[in-house]
Amino acid sequence: MKRFLCFVVTFLTLQSVWSQPTSLFYNNGASVYMMPGSYMIVNNDSLRNYKGSIQNAGDLRVAGDIYNDATATLTGGPVTPTGLYDIGGNWVNSGTFISYKDSVLMNGDARGSSGPSGAQFITGNSVTTFYNLILAGTSQSVKTQTINAKVNGVLDLRDDELATQQYEMLVLNPSPAAIIKTNINSDHGYVSSLTIGRLSRTTNTSIGYFYPLGIPSSILATDPFYYRPLDITPTSTITNVYGARLVDSPSVDSYDVLKFDDTLCSVNPHYYHRLYHTQGGNSAAIKMYFDPTSDGYWTDMAHWGAPHANEWNYMGQPSVGSGYGFTSSIEIPNWSNFNPYPFALASKKFYVDAGPNQNVYPNQTVSLNATISTVNINSIEWTPDLYLSNNTVADPTATPAQTTQYIVTVTDKSGCTVRDSVSLILLPDVLLIPTAFSPNNDGLNDLFRPLNKNINKLVFQVYDRWGQKVYETDVIGDGWDGTYKGMKQDIGVYVWQAEYQLQGLSKTFTASGNVTLVK
Repeated sequence: MKRFLCFVVTFLTLQSVWSQPTSLFYNNGASVYMMPGSYMIVNNDSLRNYKGSIQNAGDLRVAGDIYNDATATLTGGPVTPTGLYDIGGNWVNSGTFISYKDSVLMNGDARGSSGPSGAQFITGNSVTTFYNLILAGTSQSVKTQTINAKVNGVLDLRDDELATQQYEMLVLNPSPAAIIKTNINSDHGYVSSLTIGRLSRTTNTSIGYFYPLGIPSSILATDPFYYRPLDITPTSTITNVYGARLVDSPSVDSYDVLKFDDTLCSVNPHYYHRLYHTQGGNSAAIKMYFDPTSDGYWTDMAHWGAPHANEWNYMGQPSVGSGYGFTSSIEIPNWSNFNPYPFALASKKFYVDAGPNQNVYPNQTVSLNATISTVNINSIEWTPDLYLSNNTVADPTATPAQTTQYIVTVTDKSGCTVRDSVSLILLPDVLLIPTAFSPNNDGLNDLFRPLNKNINKLVFQVYDRWGQKVYETDVIGDGWDGTYKGMKQDIGVYVWQAEYQLQGLSKTFTASGNVTLVK
């Protein structure tokens, strides 16, 4: 049978009455032990452990604040490590708190005696090392630190916000499962921080450690909310400590997203992460999760100030994936440089090759085929939009009526734009051949021949006015010099015939005409 305790213990002195806040339960020197299965309820007020000790192996419920002062000890005790401290107000520790697998349940967001409405505080003058710290109460309530804090067991965020502000929450338990929340795929239940504040985790295994991070709700009046978790996966089982914070607007913090190295094309302007490596010397994989619809589509990761100062730097080839309810993630393996602290999603430059220039003939259809190094394409546009089957695909067909230079512009999903050009050179499909020539060895127009540069096969013949063949060749580039069997022929009109194929066409053409031999 469970035991229910409801009592007031008062050991007061005049000094303590006037110098300390009053509480319904005020321990001024007694040793209080709660047995397993017992309840103690302090209703509508606070509990203060001023000089004595409280060993809680049961269930201690306080509607207001819990104060622990001076050299007092508030503990569950090593014998029966089952105590629960269920508080509706603030946790105020200015003394010594030794936890033997106790659980502190911050169950409410009503105003404590030292805090504003809508928040519970972890405060005091001494750093508390909790065993299990559980956030509860009204859904999406805020629990706020005004001092560093530690957790030796499990940090259970449920669906609330732990606002560390400029302080650190250090999870000492190296188990990857030491941080939990109600729904791993929900944006409820996260840790927010300001300035140098962070969520830190002790690691000793090469499994991914979860960091559920969000923008502080205290700045939502001017900034959008982001919940963007990350994983840090150490490469070693040696003890390391990695910390992280999600930060709004990198450019506002002087990390200009328009300044980046020659490899990058763009950097996420919405938010970035500050990452810390405060213990150990081992590298780790960094995985960021994001929503392409609201964040933009990113393919890479960038680190501010290393190796090039005052700009974002490409971090190397990533792997992609998804998780925690997000459709996209970017992971960089074996990262060891955590100084400076800013890291952001980014995209590197890609290349576009519109292909080689092509010869084309009247009424001939040819294919264009742009090579694009990224699959994350937002748009493709060929200009001018003339003689094309479709100017918004990588491989349109073209039937140009004139020589045309086409420019292909490709924009990826992160906003990077690259251009390249190709020319389609219109060639005639008729023979270019003179109507007269003068074989007088002056170096000008001494040979009679087709002048096309695009002939692939040719049979070319010349006849005199009596129909006698005076010249024939199938050698492209050869021509008639005005002689027949070594004899110069008379001035006059001669007839020519040709059968030919043009480069790029399988069709055989025939043509004929007259040429005048002059001196």
